[in-house]
Amino acid sequence: MSEERTQTPSTRRRQLAREQGQAAHSPELTAAAGWLAAMAAIWLCGKSLANGLLGLMRGVGSTWDSGPPPVDPAGVAARLQGIALAIAWPLGTIIAAFAIGATAAHQLQVRGLWAPQLVLPDPARLWTPGRGPGGGAGTRSRRAIWSAVKAIIFLAVLGCSVRWGWHDVLALGRFGTAGIAGRAGQTVLGLGFVLAGTLALLGLVDFGLSYLRFESLLRTTPDEQREDQRIQDGDVATRAQRRRLARELRADSPEALAGSTLAIHGNSGLTIVLAGGPPPRRVTIRAAAATTRGHRLRRAAETSRIPHIENPGLAARLAQHPAGGYPIPPERLAELAAIWPPRPVE
Repeated sequence: MSEERTQTPSTRRRQLAREQGQAAHSPELTAAAGWLAAMAAIWLCGKSLANGLLGLMRGVGSTWDSGPPPVDPAGVAARLQGIALAIAWPLGTIIAAFAIGATAAHQLQVRGLWAPQLVLPDPARLWTPGRGPGGGAGTRSRRAIWSAVKAIIFLAVLGCSVRWGWHDVLALGRFGTAGIAGRAGQTVLGLGFVLAGTLALLGLVDFGLSYLRFESLLRTTPDEQREDQRIQDGDVATRAQRRRLARELRADSPEALAGSTLAIHGNSGLTIVLAGGPPPRRVTIRAAAATTRGHRLRRAAETSRIPHIENPGLAARLAQHPAGGYPIPPERLAELAAIWPPRPVE
């Protein structure tokens, strides 16, 4: 038996992996998509959030300048409610944008698979060796090195971005309160987009490596590939019987019903064609169909001049048994014996 995993992943292996909640994914790419969506929401709603915060600061400053305010519970509650709404609406939009972006990116990576364990943090992954499929010591070391490389790249981009934007921070002293808030917001927004883009690029690379690693884990040996194909296709005799039954059900010609002895009709076009008999001789269900296919089967039986009986109850009970040459149970034989048409006298 060859132990080389040279065969592409079979459909069965992929299906089993999805049933177990396993799929190629990158947490960095998920976080980057959420981050980018949040930065876009900040770009759209940041002015409203800044105005709400400035209003809160001005309200507090004016309160301190004017001394102790008069006790007015209704006015205080209304003012606090207005400030809270002014801040909560843009802040909630930013949080919702992050959640939607991260969820959408994750679902695109796993192709619609609902696997919360791939999204929720698991601290045990940091120190448990061999955790998960294919998590040997070598794989753990490679992942640790790649995590360190990602951290170094991210911190390097952060340091360069702060250094390049430092002159903008020093220039904030020339502006008033509103100007400082606006320029600071632009600086932070630009830095956020740069870091989110860096994380997205790292996430794409990480997803590519994760996909290659996942595909290598699903690869099979030639013997395993043949076994998966055999399980997926089923037994050879069973496949041949299914094909024969399919040909019989699809056939509308009278030749397909040669040798049939009785047709029983039921509701909704249900038609049961029997072979053998009469009871107590062996009787089998030659073909069974309903609706449109049942009407075609009935026309074929009538063309073949097969005796027929209208008996919806018995037809429904016979439809519960398999067709294709299997003998029907004794209790059904007794019912058939009671209604079987007599053989014409020659």
